[in-house]
Amino acid sequence: MVKEYLKKNVDDLRMEKEKLEEEKSKLNAMKKRLHESAEEIQQNADVDFEVFSPRTDENSSREKLNEMYEQINNIKKQLVQITKRLEEVSGKLREFEMMLLEVENLEKQNN
Repeated sequence: MVKEYLKKNVDDLRMEKEKLEEEKSKLNAMKKRLHESAEEIQQNADVDFEVFSPRTDENSSREKLNEMYEQINNIKKQLVQITKRLEEVSGKLREFEMMLLEVENLEKQNN
């Protein structure tokens, strides 16, 4: 009964860890694409010399860059949260794996 409980927790924590690692990977890829797009805009547009106009403000390179950097900052915040959660899950997973190993060793000794 204890062994089944430990196995279930180990399996659940492994699945959660995989999901977190996958999400972290996706966010890193998004961040990389945003950086590349921002660099491309900076190279192709003369951001400092764009003429101000209320109509073109939304479509200006500077506005696009501001939006991209805002998205990058949001992604960074999400990555920090995911990294913390991943550390917690990894720690719990190690604990449950050690407990499961101890239970299995005790079963071997008793048989």
